Amino acid sequence: MMNVYDSVVRGTQASRLILIEDSFLAKGQFLLHLISANRKSYDIHVLCYKNLVSQYQTLFPSLSNIQYHDCLINISSLNLSMYKIVSCIVEKSTRKIVILIDSLSMYLLLTGFRKVYKELLDITSSDKFPKDVQFVVVVHKDSSNNPLILNLILEHKRSNGKCVVQKLKGELKSDSTFKLINDLPPPKIEEDKGIPTNLASFQLDLQDSEKKAKEELILPYTLVQIPSNTGGMIHYVPDEADDWDEEDPDDDLEI
Repeated sequence: MMNVYDSVVRGTQASRLILIEDSFLAKGQFLLHLISANRKSYDIHVLCYKNLVSQYQTLFPSLSNIQYHDCLINISSLNLSMYKIVSCIVEKSTRKIVILIDSLSMYLLLTGFRKVYKELLDITSSDKFPKDVQFVVVVHKDSSNNPLILNLILEHKRSNGKCVVQKLKGELKSDSTFKLINDLPPPKIEEDKGIPTNLASFQLDLQDSEKKAKEELILPYTLVQIPSNTGGMIHYVPDEADDWDEEDPDDDLEI
């Protein structure tokens, strides 16, 4: 069974886009740190939309293959879109590339959902960018968690439609390392078992009240399984053609 955590951090599974959902307190930047530390054969580019470049330089490991791009200045003064920045990076690089975007939420606030969605779709699906270009995007959620103990839910959607889900719990250290604190069950493959409702003109699924009525229904054949005080009895209703002559039961055979 595939380990989704190792696949994300170490890059053992080819994923064009990795989406990290975090919150204000439980920041997902530690995953960016771990991913960059495991991409030494890549050119790593960090698109800094949230913090100053100097802050990211202290966050990420000290590696020669990391470059930082001040995207806040690009948006405000140079009017460069995320798509243009990525295009320039890909054109100049001669090695495999991983692009870390922190955070997409800030770019959404400055640009708008519809434009950002189209840019991200073009970046991840366009033939202009090689398939070995990997994008890691952070999106902030409104919920908050304990900033030290984190619950991770990792999902990997395969090309055949199956989704591998892995749940992990761990402790975030001050040096941005993440240590698992318990062993949860192995990841399971979940398939969408929902019934499509747009394939027929009539209803295919059951309402809650209908499901309850189905469960409470007693079928006729189950009545004979109900125990009684009379023991095992066979009830027989005679037919008109039945022969009740017990003296010679074989006389109708003309032997």
